[in-house]
Formats: sequence, structure tokens, C-alpha cells
Amino acid sequence: MAESRITIEEQVELISACAGIRTDVETASSQTFDELGVDSLGVLGIVAEIERRTGLKLGADAEQAPSPAALMALVNGDVPAHMEGA
Repeated sequence: MAESRITIEEQVELISACAGIRTDVETASSQTFDELGVDSLGVLGIVAEIERRTGLKLGADAEQAPSPAALMALVNGDVPAHMEGA
């Protein structure tokens, strides 16, 4: 099974790869996706890649996460997520 946790460093990588926005850990930890310049399609791409990597089915809650920190909390179990096939 894939690792079901994600780090802020991985989020920074995904923001760059999926949304084309370069950022750093400190900035990604403290700003919203809007403040970073990540649009809704960028967030969808990030969520899809996290789902692929972790095996979690995150759904609409993840797609509407306001920030990388909120998305990381959802993925890491601070907010409920459903396992695919469960």
C-alpha cells in the first residue's frame, strides 16, 4: 500500500509539478492556494496526484481545501478521508 501521509515538502513539489507555481516550504505553510496563485484546476491536479500516491479517495473536501496546510491536514488524517474501495 502507498504511504498515506504527505509532507509539506511533497506539497511544494506538487504545487510546482501540478500547478506550475514555484514556492518554498515556509510560504506554502502560511498562505492559501489563492495567495500562492494556484487556481482551482491546479488544486484538482494536486489532489489527483495525492490520491494516486496515497491510495486515498479525498473527494470534494480536498478539492475545496483553502490552503496547502488544510489539504495536508485532510490527507494526514486530521480531517476524515475515505480509503478507496472501503
